[in-house]
Amino acid sequence: MLRKITTSIFLLSYFFMSGQGMLHEIGAFVGTSYYMGEINQNKIFYKPSIALSVIYKINLNPRYAIRINAAYAQLQGNDADSKHRYQLTRDSKFDISISEFSTLVEFNFLPYKPSSRYEFFSPYLTLGVGMLVMPSEEGKIPLHPVIPFGIGFKYALNSRIGMAFEWTYRKTFTDYIDQLPKQEYSEIPNIENKQRTNNENKDWYSFAGITLTYKFVLGNTKCRAYGN
Repeated sequence: MLRKITTSIFLLSYFFMSGQGMLHEIGAFVGTSYYMGEINQNKIFYKPSIALSVIYKINLNPRYAIRINAAYAQLQGNDADSKHRYQLTRDSKFDISISEFSTLVEFNFLPYKPSSRYEFFSPYLTLGVGMLVMPSEEGKIPLHPVIPFGIGFKYALNSRIGMAFEWTYRKTFTDYIDQLPKQEYSEIPNIENKQRTNNENKDWYSFAGITLTYKFVLGNTKCRAYGN
């Protein structure tokens, strides 16, 4: 899985080597992050923490764009926030910092042309692959593949400056974001002996916030799809 994710990131990133004459964007994302897993099973925006990202994007045409993200975020959770007896007895908590490097494709529902009088906004979907760097168990590699996906709404403030509101989730393949070690069930049906985590249910995390980007064209002085 790790090799497949790495290969996918490389192939998608190749588009950035052949983006001459296309509309490029560079900018930043500022928002919040939160975790979902054994400690928080269903609350959205649970213990929201800071999330930051640097973005580089190429708009292939008015419908599709490819972007690279380099993100930093904090994730936290505490069993004391639960009303369930087992979680209160387990009494686990965590507070970690993570980094993520990802490549995503954006699909605009409407033609998006920043210099247009009528096509300067669009809702969009985004999907990609990435790599999560986080504290791991001793002896384990701290790299984990992730699949980011989500929705957003972009708006061109003018021909150069763009804004977007975005909410994305990360499907992970690790059950250790909450720092709960794997532990099997005891044969004794006692609450203190119940397993601490279910390794079959992997952890998730989410980003929600605002992006601001600056648009420019490499190579040609005019982009055929978007104008100068």
